[in-house]
Amino acid sequence: QRLATAFCRLHQQESEGGSVEEEYRVEYVNDRVTTFGTAFLGLTLECSRCHDHKFDPLTQKEFYQMFAFFDDIDEAGLYSFFTNSAPTPAMWLTDDAQKLAISGAESGVKAAEERLVHLRAERRKAFQQWLERSPVIGPAVADEVVRYDFDNRSADNKFASLIPGGPAALSPAQNASVPGRPGAGQAISLTGDHPVTLQLGNYDRFEPFSVSLWMKTPDLKERAVVFHRSRAWTDAASRGYELLLVDGRLQWSLIHFWPGNAVSVRTKDVLPPGVWAQVTVTNDGSSRAGGLGIYLNGQPVATEVVKDHLTRQITGGGGDNITIGERFRDKGFKGGLVDDFRVFTRELTVGEIRELQEPGTFATKGPTSPEEKEIWFEAWLSREDAAWRKGLEELKAARQKRSQTVDGLREIMVMEELQQPKPAYVLTRGMYDQRADAVTAGTWAALPPMPKNAPQNRLGLAAWLTDPGHPLFSRVTVNRYWQACFGRGLVKTAEDFGSQGERPAHEELLDWLARDFMDHGWDVKHLLRTIVLSRTYRQRSFSTPQQMEADPENVALARGPRHRLPAEMIRDGVLAASGLLVEKIGGPPVRTYDLPESFKPTQAGKGNDLYRRSLYTFWRRTGPAPVLEAFDVPKRSGCLVRRDLTNTPMHALILLNGTQFVEASRALGEKLLREIPGDPAALVVRAHRLLTGRPPDTVERGILIRLFDEELAWFEKHPDEAVHSLQVGDRPRDETLPASRVAAAAAVVSALMNCDAAVVKR
Repeated sequence: QRLATAFCRLHQQESEGGSVEEEYRVEYVNDRVTTFGTAFLGLTLECSRCHDHKFDPLTQKEFYQMFAFFDDIDEAGLYSFFTNSAPTPAMWLTDDAQKLAISGAESGVKAAEERLVHLRAERRKAFQQWLERSPVIGPAVADEVVRYDFDNRSADNKFASLIPGGPAALSPAQNASVPGRPGAGQAISLTGDHPVTLQLGNYDRFEPFSVSLWMKTPDLKERAVVFHRSRAWTDAASRGYELLLVDGRLQWSLIHFWPGNAVSVRTKDVLPPGVWAQVTVTNDGSSRAGGLGIYLNGQPVATEVVKDHLTRQITGGGGDNITIGERFRDKGFKGGLVDDFRVFTRELTVGEIRELQEPGTFATKGPTSPEEKEIWFEAWLSREDAAWRKGLEELKAARQKRSQTVDGLREIMVMEELQQPKPAYVLTRGMYDQRADAVTAGTWAALPPMPKNAPQNRLGLAAWLTDPGHPLFSRVTVNRYWQACFGRGLVKTAEDFGSQGERPAHEELLDWLARDFMDHGWDVKHLLRTIVLSRTYRQRSFSTPQQMEADPENVALARGPRHRLPAEMIRDGVLAASGLLVEKIGGPPVRTYDLPESFKPTQAGKGNDLYRRSLYTFWRRTGPAPVLEAFDVPKRSGCLVRRDLTNTPMHALILLNGTQFVEASRALGEKLLREIPGDPAALVVRAHRLLTGRPPDTVERGILIRLFDEELAWFEKHPDEAVHSLQVGDRPRDETLPASRVAAAAAVVSALMNCDAAVVKR
C-alpha cells in the first residue's frame, strides 16, 4: 500500500544550484494536486491555483484545501546532485532474503545493547573497588586525534595539530588570526566564505565520536554553518554531519538525506552573542536522536528533537573532511570566532567534557555527591574498564553490520504522513512566499462531501474518491479504458470533464459502465472484458466514404474501433512475434538500442536488457527513447491522459531500418525457417498471422510468396549481402540456416511489419 503512493512522487524534481528550496517544494505539491485532478477527477484544477476557476465551480481556497492533503510529508524542495539517494520519504524494496538479513542484523544490535545494560550493573562493584584504591582520573581526555589552538599559522596558511601525528588544518589568509579569549592566545576569525579544512573526520553513523571547540558568535544567526563533514548543503542533501546555528540556537545533526532521513537535536535556548562559549557535541553511534548530545560550558543543555529517523549511511557523496565556517551554497559562520578545535574518536562523558571547559577540575576533585559519583562511574567505564570498552566495540561491530546490510538496499520514493500535520495556507497568486489565510484539508463544495468519520488525510481522500455516492472517479476511469479500446473516449476530452470539455457522446452508457465498475469492486479485468465482448466493440471497422464523412471519429459507434497502436504495443508485439521478448517481470530499467541517440545519450544495454517490455525502458523525463518518441510517446514533464497520434514517414523509416526491428525481422525469419523449412507458402501465412492476427487473403499471400522468391533469388546471387544484412543487432544469427533463405524470410517479415494491418488496430 505504501509502495503505491510512489505515484504521487513521480513529478519533476529540481537540483539546479541557486534554486530556492521552498519554491520547488511548493511546485511538487502543486503537481500532485493537478495530477490528482487530471487522473482521478478529470478536472483542470491548475486553473484555480492563482484565482478562482473561471469556468468551473472550483475556488482558490478549495485548491489549497486539496493542497493540504498532499503537503503533509517530510520532503526537501531540492534533490541531491552529488549523491544517488532517493529523496525522502522513501522505503526499502526488499525480498525475503534481505528481510531476513535485516532482522538478523537488528537482533544483533539489540543483543549487544542488552549485554551492555547488564554489564553496566555488574561493573559497579569493580568501580567501587577502584574508587577506594585510586579516586583520580588522569588530566588528559583520552582518544583525542587532533587539536588546533590556531596560535601558529605557517607561511602556507597551515595550523599544526597539537596532537602528535595529527594532520595540519588549512585556512586561507582571509580567515584572520585574532586575539582569542583571555589567556588563550589566538583564535581564527571566519569570513563565512572561506573554509578551515581538516584532513580527517569521515565518521559513519555507527562510529561514536565527539567534537569540542570554543566559539563566539557576533549576533543571533538565522542560519550559519559552524562546522560540517559533507560535500554541500542541498546539492548533497547535507549528507554527513553538521553543527549549525539556526535562529540563534545550536543544532547538531547526522544526515543521510535531509530532512527525511536524519537525526537532529537543537538547543532550546539561544547561544548568547558576543560571549565565548565552550561547545561540545557527541554521537554515541546509535543512529537515534537520543544518542546525540550538546554541551555548553561543560554542562549538558536542554534540547528538542528536530529529526529522529536515520536508517542509512552518512558517508559518501564527497567532502570527507571536517570543514569549519563554510559550506558550498550554504550560509557560513560570518564574523564568528573559533578556537581550540578538538576531535575525539569516542563519545565523551560529562566529566571529561567538564575537563575540556576547565582543565584540571575533573582530575583533581573526587566525587562528593551521588550525582558526582555517577559522573565518575561513566568516565571510569569509558576510560578505564577493559570489559566495558570491549562491549562497546562489540556493539559498534553489530551496528556496522546493520548499516552494511541496509546501505545496499534499493529505495523508492513514497508518501508518508507527518505525525503533526503541516499548516497550509492560500498562496496569493500561487506564489510560494505569499501566504494568506490558513486552510485545512478538504474537498470541493460542488462535489459530494467526504464520508462521515473519514479522516482528514489521504486515506480519507481515497475513501471520498471511491464513495458510491461520488461517481466522478469511476466515470473518468471508465472513460480512459474506453479510450484505450476505441482510440477515443466517450468523453473525448479525457483530461477535462468540466464545462469546457466535451459532453459525453453516450451519457447513459458512461453512467452504466461507471456504476457496473463500482458494483464489481473496481475490477479492471471485468470492465475490459465487458467492453471487448460487447457487440459494439466486435463490429467491423470498415466504413463507407459516406459514413466517414458523416462521422469521421466514430462518435456514434456505428463501426468497430480503428486506430494506430501505441508505440509500446508496436515494439512489444514485434518482439513477442519474433520470440525475442523477455517476459521477466520487475527489475531495474533497461537501455535499448536507440538510447545512444536520445536527447541525453546513454549507452545501450546488452543481452536480455535489449528485449524487455517497453515498460522497463530507461526513461529521461525530457528525453524518451527516440523510437518510442517517434511513435508519439510524450515527454513526462506533466500528467497526460490522452495522446495525439500522428502518421509520418518517420514511422516507416524506423520499422524498416531501426536496429530493434531489423533484428526482430531476422529472428522471426529464423524461427519460421526452423518451424517450416521448405514451404514458402506456409511460411508467409504463419508470418502474416503472427504480425497481423489473421491469415492473409489470396492476393496478399501471392504477393508475399512472390516477394520471398524474389528476395531469395537476389540474395543467392549476392551471398555477402545476405550475410551482411543478418549482422544487425546484439543477438548472434543461427549459423545452421542458409544465410540467403534467412535474409529472404527477414525481408518478408520486414514488409509485413510495415503493413497497415500490423500497426493499426481494426
